[in-house]
Amino acid sequence: MKSRSIGPAAILLALALPAHAQPPVGAAAKNPGDPGAQVPSLQYSSPFAGYRPFAAGAVGPWKDMNDEVARIGGWKAYAREAYEASKQAAPATDGAANAPAVPKESPGPKAN
Repeated sequence: MKSRSIGPAAILLALALPAHAQPPVGAAAKNPGDPGAQVPSLQYSSPFAGYRPFAAGAVGPWKDMNDEVARIGGWKAYAREAYEASKQAAPATDGAANAPAVPKESPGPKAN
């Protein structure tokens, strides 16, 4: 029964939709070939307008740089800095999110 009432409604809708695709009555079609047609002015903005060229930082002698790294503590000091920064950036959790899922005990029938 429902399929009979949907069919005519769908046909009516399909016939009514093209009416909404038509331009308004008072709108005049603009001819793209008309040289006197009003068009908005074009504005060009270069994608490179805000470009800043690469500027390398000052680099000292490699022996001095190696001595500086050794004085600081080597690569482990840099790794420690990165690790501490990541711990501060991560939100603190109470551990419930990482706890394994444990099913609750269901109140089953009691043994007599």
